[in-house]
Amino acid sequence: MKLYYANADLNDADVVILGLPYDRTSSFIPGSRFGPKFIRMCSENIEDYSPYQNRSVSDLKICDLEDSVFETKDWFIEAQKAAENILNTEKRFVFLGGEHTITIPVVQAFKKQYQNFSVVQFDAHCDLRDDYLGEKICHATAMRRVCDIIGHDNLYQFGIRSGTHEEFSSGKHLYKFKVAEHLLSVVESIPEPIYLTIDVDVLNPCAVPAVSAPEPGGIAYNELVGALLTLKKKKIIGADIVEYNPLAASPWASGSTVAELLRELLLVMTPTAL
Repeated sequence: MKLYYANADLNDADVVILGLPYDRTSSFIPGSRFGPKFIRMCSENIEDYSPYQNRSVSDLKICDLEDSVFETKDWFIEAQKAAENILNTEKRFVFLGGEHTITIPVVQAFKKQYQNFSVVQFDAHCDLRDDYLGEKICHATAMRRVCDIIGHDNLYQFGIRSGTHEEFSSGKHLYKFKVAEHLLSVVESIPEPIYLTIDVDVLNPCAVPAVSAPEPGGIAYNELVGALLTLKKKKIIGADIVEYNPLAASPWASGSTVAELLRELLLVMTPTAL
């Protein structure tokens, strides 16, 4: 199943979407591997037109490659190769997770295309542990491994409200609780290009209860859209949406919220024709 507004092939597309349905290291509620499928299903409930941006995703050239199929135990290499095989500096890319671990091989693939870039993270969790439950590569270490690739100075974290004391102390650009307000204050200083990773548990659980690791507090949906709009003038080369888990709660309202978030992200990434 593809997004209903996907209207282009890989060669002609301005934006390419790929699902990476992986959740092996989920430590609380597994099931985010079904996230890409349900985002596409719930997109049927979402208009192509955005009243926030007065534009329609149907006017973009979008290619949906559906989901990668991991055929070996070395999912990391498979995910990295899947990203490398489609990367092109003339296009923009959105990856649908899956748990936050998928960001690591994707960022590794982008590093082969771009010598320097920043990663902007919207999330409830720091994800800066060096290891967790014996795993060096997992959802709780995702941003630590990203820092190994791009450097700590190039990671900007917003909305963080959960982590160890060590994690909070180690973040170079870590902004707690709020997203839009903090982002607005520093957006001009974030070096371009940007890779954006959105863990949907940054939202209040009332807005999206279907996540793998729900965290009390969080921001409202409109604040998250406002934060995206703040990035509209920045060059975003790629992004992911992760940790939506249709097995954790009734999937439809949460999935519709995430599907609409995808619509807004696509429009923000393509402010003008590429």
